[in-house]
Amino acid sequence: MKICYLILAHNNFRHLDRLINALNGADCTFYIHLDRKVVQEYAPQYKNVEIIPERIDINWGGFSMIQATLALMEHGVASSSDADYYILVSGVDYPVRSKGFLYKQLEKGKEYMDIAPVPVPFKPLERYEYYYFDYDRRNLKYYHPKFLAEVLLKKLKIKRKAPFRVYAGTQWFALTRECVRYILTTAKEDKRYADFFRHTLVPDEAFFQTIIGNSPFLQNTAASLTYTDWEVAVPPATIEERHIDFLESHIEFNDEYGQRYPYFARKFNDGSEKLLEKIKSRLWR
Repeated sequence: MKICYLILAHNNFRHLDRLINALNGADCTFYIHLDRKVVQEYAPQYKNVEIIPERIDINWGGFSMIQATLALMEHGVASSSDADYYILVSGVDYPVRSKGFLYKQLEKGKEYMDIAPVPVPFKPLERYEYYYFDYDRRNLKYYHPKFLAEVLLKKLKIKRKAPFRVYAGTQWFALTRECVRYILTTAKEDKRYADFFRHTLVPDEAFFQTIIGNSPFLQNTAASLTYTDWEVAVPPATIEERHIDFLESHIEFNDEYGQRYPYFARKFNDGSEKLLEKIKSRLWR
């Protein structure tokens, strides 16, 4: 089983090294996108780890996240064309099961991506009905022209209609080589997807799902392999020992996307080292 890991990273580089160490093997390659805003130097420790040349300035909730992910996918397919799976993770993820647990899931040949027709919980229809733009929402200035344009268009009730059925889910995935190639070909040849999602809110939770949802690959999807706790005041939660207790007693669990067999959890940080040792001793089996 050859795996190509696609990593979106912008901080916590000590943890990023720990993540790569945990996943690495003779059957793995890694491609990393570093946000253009990153000023800290990062040097990969292994020959099978490459930082892609594209450095996109990613804004949360904007189409720039799609652009960065597509760049990773293109490099992965071009350089690791024989990979069986392409797995998108964050640089603050970490495996909470053994590699054998992962391979057992991948041997099923599923497309692991949360996917459901909208609306779904926490992804309301208005994300896709109204116009949104790509700017720094984390440090929003209320006089920002793009924010004012969004407010005005919404007050005028100017809506859009998708030219296809819209699907949504969480950002992270593990997809087969055939599925990734299909996504890249469709995104390049059918401009409706980029044209529509360029003006939606948080398109990284719908762009890839919608391409798959309108394809034969939909019938072979299964829940994402990534566990995230959204039940906190400012989500996602940083993983704590209470999460280890949950994962230890829930090797599999149900949610709105079906039966979930998590292999990754997010998020961690550079200070999570002691917690990672507990994960190895209690969960890696």
